[in-house]
Amino acid sequence: MAASNSSALLPVLALAGVVFLLVAPAVVAEAAAPQGLEFHVGGPRGWRVPDANTSYGWWTMKNRFRVGDHLYFKYTNDSVLLVDRTAFDACNTTEPLATFDDGGTKFVLDRPGFFCFISGEPGHCEEGQRLIVRVMVQPAIVATPGPASGPATWAQPDHGGGHSSGAATAVAAAAVAAALAVFASLV
Repeated sequence: MAASNSSALLPVLALAGVVFLLVAPAVVAEAAAPQGLEFHVGGPRGWRVPDANTSYGWWTMKNRFRVGDHLYFKYTNDSVLLVDRTAFDACNTTEPLATFDDGGTKFVLDRPGFFCFISGEPGHCEEGQRLIVRVMVQPAIVATPGPASGPATWAQPDHGGGHSSGAATAVAAAAVAAALAVFASLV
């Protein structure tokens, strides 16, 4: 009887192994890959000298940025300068780290830390057209224990501003859980 149970288990084990080998790498890759959000600097009005109702400082304080996100600057008759903190504080446009003047700049936040931007137009920085973005250190993705009867689940801290873990991850995790449940019931 033990031999027939073992031979009946082989196809189930093979199926569980195939499901695991196909699904697990996708779950890990999606969870580990940066899924950047696009932030429109200045909202629908774009990158411009702020008025009484606009504050780039307030805007950055209410958003959380992480590696892989990007800023979108929309502007006309202006430019965006990436500068160091000293140039930012002094509104110094003479030695930028990078200059953008195409009217629609997408800037990828590629590392944790601070990024300082000012307008390249004379007087605009002094009138408040400048912004500092702090990119948070992204915590490592960790496996957290699931319920006693189920497999471990992937946890990733919330981004704030609508980051989602992805429907594909949920489907893949459910498939792995189902395969493990079938395996556990047969053993």
